[in-house]
Amino acid sequence: MNELTKKLVEAVKNDLTPSLGVTEPGAIAYAAAAAARALGGGIRSVRVKLNSCIYKNSFTCAVPGTDGMGCALAAALGAVMGDPERKLMATEGATPEDIEKANALVRGGRATAELADISPKVFIEATVETENGSATAVIEGRHDVLVRISVNGRDVFIKDAAGEGPERFRVSSVSFSDLLEAVGEAEGLEFFDGAISMNMRLYEEGLKNGLMPLTEARCPEGASAAETAEWIACGAIEARVRGAAAPAMALTGSGSHGILATLPVYAAAQAHNAGEVLLRRALLLSALVTTYIKELSGLLSTACGCVLAGGTGAALGISYVMAMTRDRRPDENELYAILFRALNSMAASVTGMICHGGNTGCSLKAAIGVKMAFASAEMAVKGAGAESVHGILGFTPEETMRNMGRIASDMLPVERSILDIMNCKSDGCLI
Repeated sequence: MNELTKKLVEAVKNDLTPSLGVTEPGAIAYAAAAAARALGGGIRSVRVKLNSCIYKNSFTCAVPGTDGMGCALAAALGAVMGDPERKLMATEGATPEDIEKANALVRGGRATAELADISPKVFIEATVETENGSATAVIEGRHDVLVRISVNGRDVFIKDAAGEGPERFRVSSVSFSDLLEAVGEAEGLEFFDGAISMNMRLYEEGLKNGLMPLTEARCPEGASAAETAEWIACGAIEARVRGAAAPAMALTGSGSHGILATLPVYAAAQAHNAGEVLLRRALLLSALVTTYIKELSGLLSTACGCVLAGGTGAALGISYVMAMTRDRRPDENELYAILFRALNSMAASVTGMICHGGNTGCSLKAAIGVKMAFASAEMAVKGAGAESVHGILGFTPEETMRNMGRIASDMLPVERSILDIMNCKSDGCLI
């Protein structure tokens, strides 16, 4: 492998991270756990301040292992029993006693959450009070990056930016041709096997415990490859937002992105007897495209990144599987054209879909993403797709992905409307 290919493979490998439940409640619990651990003592209260995307995504999102949901419960459980060394898995293994203590804090108004500002940037400030005083932990930039802990007004930890090493490699800094070259020559991709296994276990957990009623209600027996892909991907996402006690393999900080970028491609590879080498290469392409778009749209946004980024990644991964399992494999130019057509069809169809928090609607939007991923792939291998002359589509793959990212990042004013509706509902208003 050349050096650029190694960087691209490492970027994906290092970004794949287990996450219990939806990432935002997990990050809230992590911050609260860090503050509580630093302070010590029995928890009297916990308060979190959140930027709009964290607040919105956690608003009615299930907290894994509990029967409850929301920002305050995630913070309370993290403070009561969370292990900050486990980061986004901080509350795994919570006992019924732990959950009751957390619920008691919420019921008593001693666990609260408030909106800090309207922003797509990750920001969580958790303040915990015990008989030992108060401590505050701050997460900023990424869901699992703790930047400061203070105890009774004194900083005990500040992230040393100078010690971070080289700047994080950006997948979006390279060309689409570079991505395809990397996919064609990459080695050491066995780590994707673990991602598939983890996400499939989440799906199975949801199926076993009745956590995917929306998915089960619409998927028939004797399903096609596309319907099977929709079933397993949407089922895993639905189980996750309903609080399944099993982690997802997150990509770009999101379990739903990781699920949508992997499981539909896995289903397509199974249907086409692609073999494990081709499957892993298709998964690499899916993950790289997902990351590319996500870097351009922002880690959090008002757009549904699961479908915009993860769904588009899946579309290109599925296209790769279909193209490379035909009787005559395409040459480099043909493959490039097939994937570009699939990319444009996704951009033309799913760009602009909103995110209104982590909830069961995520699985429904994912269903649209999977359907369009297969449709885009099937059209692309037959020489059809949305044409570059139209609307936001670009004349190169790079232009199309930049335009998708721009639309997503420019949707922030819609965030206020979404939050107004959500807050009005919680206050008992009629919309």
